[in-house]
Amino acid sequence: MKALWIGLILLFSSLSVRTNEYTIHSFNSENKLFIITLDGMRWQEIFNGADSALLQDETYTLSRNAKALYWAPTREERRKKLMPFFWNVMAQQGELYGNRHYQNRMNVSNPYALSYPGYNELLTGNVDLSIFNNGKSYNKNLSVLELLNTSATYRNKVAAFTSWDAFPYILNKTKSTVHINSGYEDITGQNLSPTETLINTIQKEVEDQKNTRYDELTYLACKEYIQKAKPSVVFLSLGGTDEAAHQKKYDEYLQQANNADRMIGELWQFVQTLPEYKGKVTFLITTDHGRGNDKDNWYTHGLMVSGSSQTWMGLLGHSINAVGEHKNKEQLYLKQVKDLMLTILSRQPAAASMN
Repeated sequence: MKALWIGLILLFSSLSVRTNEYTIHSFNSENKLFIITLDGMRWQEIFNGADSALLQDETYTLSRNAKALYWAPTREERRKKLMPFFWNVMAQQGELYGNRHYQNRMNVSNPYALSYPGYNELLTGNVDLSIFNNGKSYNKNLSVLELLNTSATYRNKVAAFTSWDAFPYILNKTKSTVHINSGYEDITGQNLSPTETLINTIQKEVEDQKNTRYDELTYLACKEYIQKAKPSVVFLSLGGTDEAAHQKKYDEYLQQANNADRMIGELWQFVQTLPEYKGKVTFLITTDHGRGNDKDNWYTHGLMVSGSSQTWMGLLGHSINAVGEHKNKEQLYLKQVKDLMLTILSRQPAAASMN
């Protein structure tokens, strides 16, 4: 276990040497990885819970229930009310990075602090300065999902389910071999389950279809695919938090965060019932960018918005130490997470197991 911890520390070192992934990583087929993102979820709510100034401002909070649901005198109580799975399970059995109160910092490296640049950084391990907006252009960069899906160990065992409909471009669906379902795209394939058929029916009946599908539909589609296909690597990207924030609805933003926490918790419990995943799976949870630091700009993000580059990360699983909330001074970057993914998938389960 000491060797694993040292390895994870070295992964985040800015002095790490880059070589070909195939030469430094020998994947273990027993290892499973779920990469989960909460689009534009601020570190402030992850570690502090609801913000009192925003919660009491009727410009952003109209729901009378929001205060009862999410307010408490201390940040420790508030964050548990907002994200109970994060703080009752992941903070006890896994790791949380990014609490800037302790100078434990995590940031995007790209200067734009927008979704497409952020997801490209997360999934490729590099910053591409030519990707400077959220325009739907096909990504020329190879993602870690594609790398894994074409490896001998994880061939055709990688899937991506996303609420935002830009991911077919981010993952370059025209060239990708990864199973991708995004936005209000129908679930296709032979022998659809009753649940998949129902999801397709519900999606067609959604009148206010936007660029981002309801997270609950994305989650259900992903969960059903896991039940049927047992993929080894899953990318699940939820978008409700970002949608609500851009609408300047703080109460809805909190509700979407709470919903995401619940779905992640349900998914964790679900995979523990499946022998393909129990004692073998790691959850890696993060975000693509931060948001404004202040009351007047919390809802937006970008190059000129202070706080937009600030992110966080949670880890839970057999290959992760039960360190909890990191309170040491350090600086991590989103672009380093790709190498962490590859290292997690290279671990020997017997040596890394916490059980």
